[in-house]
Amino acid sequence: MSLETAAAFSAVGCEHVAVAAEGVEELGRSGASVAESGVSYAIGDAAAAASYVVSSGL
Repeated sequence: MSLETAAAFSAVGCEHVAVAAEGVEELGRSGASVAESGVSYAIGDAAAAASYVVSSGL
């Protein structure tokens, strides 16, 4: 393998690592958003259940 070929493979490898790191970061942000949505739904469901209990006189 020539030094030129080795350098090209190294550059491609570095680019791959950078893109993979961006993907991991994006997945982390996505996971946080899903967790926030879950909390929001849980709060909404609890509020709906509480208003049902109050309105039905239980």
